[in-house]
Amino acid sequence: MTFSDYWQNPLLVKQVSLENHLLFKNKNGNTIDFTQFVDSNIPEFKTGATDYLSSVLFNGHLQTCFTTIKKFEDIDEVNYRRFMMKYPDGGEGALDIVVPAHNPSSYVPKTQLPFVPPLDTHYSYGKDDESLLKSEDDKPMLVALHGLTGGSHESYVRSIVSRLTEKYGFEACVLNSRGCCQSQITTPQLYNGGWTNDISFIMNQLFQMYPNRSFYMIGFSLGASILSNYIGEQNNKISNRVRCAMVFGNPWDMLRSDYYLNRSRMGYNLYSPALTRNVVNLVKRHAITLYEKPGFQAIYDQHIDIVKTANGFDDIFTGPMFNYKDSKDYYGDASCFKRLAGVRVPLIGLNSMDDPIAGGDNLPEEYIKKNPFTMLIETNGGGHLAWFKDLNGTRWFADPVSKFFSIFHKEITKKGFKPDVPDTQLPHEKVVNVRTTIDQPTP
Repeated sequence: MTFSDYWQNPLLVKQVSLENHLLFKNKNGNTIDFTQFVDSNIPEFKTGATDYLSSVLFNGHLQTCFTTIKKFEDIDEVNYRRFMMKYPDGGEGALDIVVPAHNPSSYVPKTQLPFVPPLDTHYSYGKDDESLLKSEDDKPMLVALHGLTGGSHESYVRSIVSRLTEKYGFEACVLNSRGCCQSQITTPQLYNGGWTNDISFIMNQLFQMYPNRSFYMIGFSLGASILSNYIGEQNNKISNRVRCAMVFGNPWDMLRSDYYLNRSRMGYNLYSPALTRNVVNLVKRHAITLYEKPGFQAIYDQHIDIVKTANGFDDIFTGPMFNYKDSKDYYGDASCFKRLAGVRVPLIGLNSMDDPIAGGDNLPEEYIKKNPFTMLIETNGGGHLAWFKDLNGTRWFADPVSKFFSIFHKEITKKGFKPDVPDTQLPHEKVVNVRTTIDQPTP
């Protein structure tokens, strides 16, 4: 081994799926084997594929920590037009639609505040009657969900959104969870990893706003959990509109992820407190509105400045807010692996085995292998939502993921191929919705 070999940081890929592969068929009787399609068009995702990550960021901790150290403003720049969407419960969600250029506007919705740095140079508010909110075109559209307390500004979101819109002709939007990305909440309601009501409502709105578009979806970390739960709960209801989805750094089993996060010194003393600070700051920003929830202010005054761990926060705040007894009750109910049997949209998960937050020893391989619609891509390294190839912030997954969606749309969706799966190959176990889910009819 040479000196240069010693300092290399090899990335190794393993693919997990059902042996009876998902097949697509068109009206002419032609078929496409989905696994073979992925392997031939996106060789980066094939079992045995190799690449190299940054030799400086040589483990999951360094990869993950770099996401908070590096400033990403100068790469993958994206401009957004924000529209405040009204939820059935009276709350609001910030839907950020990608636009070619920043279009400054003095308009600010009555319930919101002007954008402040660093968002002010790439964001502007749109009005309800803008043409951007309706189109008869048939362009493919990506819908993204971010991680805990994140938003459309996150570099991991922009790494894919920028490529798909600029290079491959996709339209794209990001749904920011309530209170995130400089949005203001209007009711005493936040979100969690099983809260699918908002994305379900927004997707139904998008289906009506863009009746001829095919949709593709991505989710990151907690957003990956929400998206996986949503797709599993929807079953066949959205399969004629949502063509394919990918999730990254998904905490598939939240009970196991909680154990994994807290069992190491780094997890207990660094990651868990850091996550807790983020959610505590989120609650503090919206405390006045959250006080409207009966009993919340007493809990807030007693605990907000002393809670130090993620599960401690969920014991005190998230659990009671969503009528769970505690964090374990919440984690057990919201874990998205429980909805994998209901997935009827091609769903690919990308997880790193050295992810210090979601964990790499709790991946749901046995559930993935039972459903032809699901596939798991495992890498030996990459940390949590990192996979950095260099110190410039280039992420390993950005190019292959963008290429995958583009080729899928051109070769499968546009050519009329649809999943063709015998009932005998589908899992038949009963899928129980997350307890907080409100059934909403799909257009």
